[in-house]
This record gives sequence, structure tokens and C-alpha cells, in this order.
Amino acid sequence: MGGVEGELFLLKDSKGRAFLVRLRPGGVFHHHKGSVSHEAILRAGPGGVVETHLGEPLSVHRPTLEEYVLHMRRSATPTYPKDASAMVALLDLAPGMRVLEAGTGSGGLTLFLARAVGKEGLVESYEKRPHHLKQAEENVRAFWQVENVRFHAQGLEEAALAPESFHGVALDLMEPWKVLPKAAEALMPDRFLVAYLPNITQVLETVRAAEGLPLRLERVLEVGWREWEIRLPVAHPRFQQVGHTAFLVAFRRWKAS
Repeated sequence: MGGVEGELFLLKDSKGRAFLVRLRPGGVFHHHKGSVSHEAILRAGPGGVVETHLGEPLSVHRPTLEEYVLHMRRSATPTYPKDASAMVALLDLAPGMRVLEAGTGSGGLTLFLARAVGKEGLVESYEKRPHHLKQAEENVRAFWQVENVRFHAQGLEEAALAPESFHGVALDLMEPWKVLPKAAEALMPDRFLVAYLPNITQVLETVRAAEGLPLRLERVLEVGWREWEIRLPVAHPRFQQVGHTAFLVAFRRWKAS
């Protein structure tokens, strides 16, 4: 297995359950319906199928970004992919841009931001909880080999940020209103700041704190995600759905007078 140690694969069983596997020499994946060697997974390759020693078929895949974020190790509740992708759209990110992130968590949103700005761009990510930052760094580097993320072991309150130096600001903090003045100052005019907030009380406090700052509230939204079960000739919504995860609060900065 030379040159592939640490490579990531996603296995799916006959019931659609997914398992993230990092390959290693001599490694074995254990399923409740048998086991299969990492060597066999590598030989099958993406798009192939392996069988456990008890005959359970497992399809082999490269994990998508969505799949990886949902199955990676977590030290904090991740930003759900449906919300992270919406935040990228609200921030209007493109390759080559610089984006500021506060509240790295487990690194899920960081990955979406890093892929959006590409190898010519940069994500400056701040997290003051050391155990979260350590897990986030491991998660990001396991999936994303482009060196366009800088991790900072401190809160945004303590950061030295150049004025008008970022194309976008993403906040995933319990109390984002405490850093709004600094974040607004670091944001370029006519660009966007988006906050990820679980409850409406946080939304109201954040909007209130933005009064008097060069920030205009653009919108507050929730992202719906409704999956369907298709078993011909029957179709119906899945019984288990992802409901409310967070409110996304988007501001646009204007030039300070």
C-alpha cells in the first residue's frame, strides 16, 4: 500500500449506511456483517464493490465534501453542509478571495470556505478552544491538501486585523455581537458578513449590535432540506428529516463616512 497510507474512502452497505475509512497498511474495516481488508478496498477503488468475509457487499467511493463533513471526527457540532454551502453563496465567494472565519469548530465550514476561494485565495480561521482547533486542523488537512487555510489559536477579539482586508466574514460564535465592530472594520466595502446562529434570540441580539456599525442587514433565513424516498412505483418524503439547524444572518458593509 505504498503511497496511499491515510487515503480516505467512503464505504456504503446494502442499506445505504456510510462509513468513512482511512487506509493503512494491514488495516481491516469491521462491519457488523463481516470485515474486509484495506488492501481489498484499495484494489476495488472508487466506484467498485468489495464484499466482507460474510458476503455483505460494500460500494467504494471517494467521499464528497458533504459526506466527509457529516462523517468526520467532531469536537463540536458541525455547520451542516446545507448551511455551509448557503453561507458560501451569501458571502459571494470566488477563487482568489480572502475570507475571515471566527469559530472554527470541527472545521466543516472551513473546508467549504477553503474550496470556494481556491488555491490562490486564503481563509484566516480563528478558534480560541485548543481542543477544537486541533481537531479542525486534523480534519481539514486530511481532506484538503491545498495550503490556503491559516489557523489561529485565539479569539477574534484578540486578533490584529488590517482594515478592509477581507472579501467576506463568516461567524459561527455563540456571541457574535462581541466581535461585530472588529469584523466590520476588517471587511471590504460592499462585501458580506454572515453569521450562523442556532436560535432567534441570538439573531435579534446580533441585529441590535449592528446598529451604528457600517453594516446593513440584507436578510435572515433558514435553509430547508427535504429528502425523498423513491421505491418505484412509490415516492414519499423520508420519515427522518433534517429540521431546523440554524439561522443565517447576512449583512453588507458600506463605506464608513
